[in-house]
Formats: sequence, C-alpha cells, structure tokens
Amino acid sequence: MIPRLTEYPVHAFRPTGTLVDLGAPDAAEINFDRIAQGLSKIARFNGTAPGPAYSVAQHSVMGADALLNEGADHFTAALFLIHDAHEHLIGDWTRPAQQLIAATIRTESTEAANHFMLATARIKDGWDRAICHAAGLPPPEHWTNARHAAVHDMDNRMLRAEVEALFGPAAARTLPPSNPPKTRGAIKPWPPMKAEEKFNDMCRLLPIFAGQQPRAARV
Repeated sequence: MIPRLTEYPVHAFRPTGTLVDLGAPDAAEINFDRIAQGLSKIARFNGTAPGPAYSVAQHSVMGADALLNEGADHFTAALFLIHDAHEHLIGDWTRPAQQLIAATIRTESTEAANHFMLATARIKDGWDRAICHAAGLPPPEHWTNARHAAVHDMDNRMLRAEVEALFGPAAARTLPPSNPPKTRGAIKPWPPMKAEEKFNDMCRLLPIFAGQQPRAARV
C-alpha cells in the first residue's frame, strides 16, 4: 500500500472521462497503453524547440535503447523507459519551471521553497512506486546505486544530445560535456503515433510483459 499524498482527493480526468485521484498513487490505476499515449503527446522542453514536438515517449525509448546498445541489462533499460512515466498523470514539470517556482517562493521563505521541492519529489516518488509495482519492477529504494547512476547519467546525456539536435551546438555548450548516447539513428522528432508505438514495443522490457509479443503489434 502506497501512502496517500494528500488529505483530500485531487481529481484529474482519465482518457475515459472518469476521474482519477492524483493524491492516491495506486498500481491498479496504471495502464501502459495510456502511458504510451500520454507521453507521446507531451513535448520535451515545454514545446519550445523549433519544428515538430519532441515527445517524452521518444526520449524514454531512445534512452532505453541507447542503454541496451551500450551493454546495459534489460532491467536498467526498463528503469529508464519508465523514469518519466508519472508525467502522463501529472505532466512534465520542466527543470526551469520548478527552479523558477522554488526561487520565487524563496524570496519569501527558504523553508517554504524547500517544502515545495520536497513535495514535488514526493509526488513523483509516489507515482513511480505505483508504476514500478504495475510493471513488475522493485521500488526505487531497491535499485542498486549503479542502476540509479546509470539512469541519471543517461538522462543527462540524452538531454545534452537532444539540446544539440533540437537547438544547436551553441545551446548544447551551456550544459556539462558528456559522451553522446549510442542512439539508434539521429534525434529527430517522431510523430505522436510512432512515439506511442515505439514505447509500446519497448514495454517488452518490463517483467509484466516478459515473453509476450511486442505490444505495438497487439494494440
């Protein structure tokens, strides 16, 4: 049982039009088809990159695939695939937006700003636990330090590679240098349907779908 995040329900719509309580993370609420569909329509970088939107689903798939190409095991690649999956429920809170909110609060109260950052982490952690349980994966505190580090490192390497591909080399130089991830092909935005299908296909890495046909073929 994952503890409630809030004293009272905080409702949002499911694709069916019914309501989900975002304050109550629950593995029974997790549907990987909905995750694939939702992430395929959420744009990285708040949609500011020129041209078509580059989706969270594509980021997740290309990063997981790069880990496999670099010799990581399926478990580590699976963790990367779902590391942003909570965003299909709560949205993509970009780092600059979180930093802006915290900095604005800090002008009034450092303690309140710290509470905001802790609340943000707690919300993500609650839904990450639900997603891991639904996927047949252990919760984050049971991941090894090496796996935490591998997911975090690939996230940062993908970020720099995405910034260079979408905004140009000058923009990429504002970030710490890193080795380019071994992605399969160039980082060019996929249409939402392709991103959804690729995410569904990559769900074969998740223990709950082990041994099944690629999900894109079954949907």
